[in-house]
Amino acid sequence: MSEKNTMTKNAVLFLPAKVLEGVLLLMMSSLYTHIFTEDAAGAFGLVQQVINFSYLLIAAWMANASTRYAAEEYKRDKASGLLSTMTVVYLIMGIVGIITCSGIAVIYKNNSFIFGAIMFCTYTAFTILINTLVQLDKVKPAILFSLVSAVLKLLVAFILVGGKNNFPDPTPAFIANIVADGIGAIGAIFALKMPSVVRFKFSSKEILNKMLAYGVPLMGVALCSGLLTLFDRFYIYGVFGNATGAIYYYNSTIPNSVFTMLSVGVLRGVYPAILRAWNERSKDEAKILLGAGVRLYMLVAFPAAFGLAAVSNTFCSTFFADGYEAGASVIGTTAFAMVFMGLTEYANKGYELEQDTKPVLTNCMIAMIVKIISSIVCVHILGFTGGAMGSLIAFATYFILTSIRVRKYFMWRVPMGSFLRILVSSILCGVSAYFFTFLPVSEFLRLVLSIVVGGFVYAFCIIISGEAKEEVRLILAKIKKR
Repeated sequence: MSEKNTMTKNAVLFLPAKVLEGVLLLMMSSLYTHIFTEDAAGAFGLVQQVINFSYLLIAAWMANASTRYAAEEYKRDKASGLLSTMTVVYLIMGIVGIITCSGIAVIYKNNSFIFGAIMFCTYTAFTILINTLVQLDKVKPAILFSLVSAVLKLLVAFILVGGKNNFPDPTPAFIANIVADGIGAIGAIFALKMPSVVRFKFSSKEILNKMLAYGVPLMGVALCSGLLTLFDRFYIYGVFGNATGAIYYYNSTIPNSVFTMLSVGVLRGVYPAILRAWNERSKDEAKILLGAGVRLYMLVAFPAAFGLAAVSNTFCSTFFADGYEAGASVIGTTAFAMVFMGLTEYANKGYELEQDTKPVLTNCMIAMIVKIISSIVCVHILGFTGGAMGSLIAFATYFILTSIRVRKYFMWRVPMGSFLRILVSSILCGVSAYFFTFLPVSEFLRLVLSIVVGGFVYAFCIIISGEAKEEVRLILAKIKKR
């Protein structure tokens, strides 16, 4: 089987699992809006965003470096040196974080800081180790532990509140996320066989320096990326308070979850193949594979964006508690912003493969400034939902800027015919789904019918046009083997 077919097969394997994980996380958001008051749900959402920002700022450099070097280090010594070095760095970060947050919790008499510190530790371990599993082609355990984590975030929170509604304390949500990510991380530790290869004496200054040389320039990118991604949420919390912040947060979580799952699902399937080609065979082959990966991303991201925009109001009415439908427009606008973000991630691979990550910082910083200005302006013109428009403007700017400047190395390429077939099919998907949201039936049935019809129209168009013939062939071959 060719590397391209292997890459496509891995992406096709990952996508259903990541979509299922996305559905579970959407169910978590829906559940939290019902079992917690808006203030409690908003308090949890605020802490979770702080954790995401802290991860990007403090730990993402290590995740990026492990992704870049895991495969080659595994061939050398089962990644013993890399994993040992990462463990030492992680423990130092965790200890400092917990001590700092415990002091802040005592001063402000707010236990949320302690929960936040523990959540940061479990979330960071889970995220980095799952990424490492994928880079080492340990796909099935990565999928399993991701799904286990998503399920536990639902079940543990529901059990802890005793099935009640409008619970005024966000503590059960904190505990659920700590338990879920912690168990997922422990599973990944054993899947990587870390107990048998990790030793403090194997930690290496040489490996640390290599990781820092690659990852530290990305810390500035992480800071800018964190503000680029989260500034609108923080600003809305600051201006409008926890209750309105919760409405904005949970509505924006829908497209964020969906597109993170889609992007990660495709990228985890294709990036190992691209790296192998780049390091072991031909850079030209790697560039071709990157273009093929972007096409796969477009195949799933474009219909998702148009579909989410079409059913946003119905989705809010069906799954969220009363009052959250006020932010329904955020879903569609943020979905298109996330499309641009995903395309930019692929464009940045040109810099990453060449190991020149400094231009990424410049591009991201400019987009961050655009995000801050546009979010403030749009919020004061359009109200709290204007934050999503600020995101769309900023992510579009980031993509355009990156796609122009990265040509110094190379920019991914997708045939215009493929792009147009996917785009037109996606538009038809959204239009057909939108019309079915007006059926005189229950909200839930309208949502189900809209999704089914939109999906059917998209699949029909993409197959009839011949755009998906390779993917269909691989799926059919998989079915025949069974």
